[in-house]
Amino acid sequence: MWNFSNKQEDECSRFRDSLEEVASGGASREMLEHSANCEDCAAAAEELLESRELLRALPRESSPRMAWFAPRVMAAIAAREAELRQSFDAWSVIPKFALRLTWITALALVLASTWFLQRPNAPTKPTATDITGEPVQSSAPLTNDDVLLSLAELGS
Repeated sequence: MWNFSNKQEDECSRFRDSLEEVASGGASREMLEHSANCEDCAAAAEELLESRELLRALPRESSPRMAWFAPRVMAAIAAREAELRQSFDAWSVIPKFALRLTWITALALVLASTWFLQRPNAPTKPTATDITGEPVQSSAPLTNDDVLLSLAELGS
């Protein structure tokens, strides 16, 4: 008897697993015979059929009520993408500006360095002159003593 009850439980579990097929009319002959012999499985099948009939009687409002969901979500996604694109556009200007600033700075450095490094014409050495304005020919540079001595000679 123990094997029979175990076999019965296996059939019941298979029947309950395939109740959807039974309810939709796709049940096999074995399943129909089992539901005729097993009161528990027949009651489960009857409950399933009754619940399906009750659910069919309910109006389906999910479609009109949910029609706003997809467009609203897509609009939110589009708004977020526009916000991200706007911030990206703001930051994308910086590398362009940096490139131009680099070229302008390099040009300014080249111009400034050429202006600073230009060699002025060789300055002429001042020629030593005496008080009368005539150039003094000497091989050694004049010192303060030489100038004072020459002034003293002129004054006497």
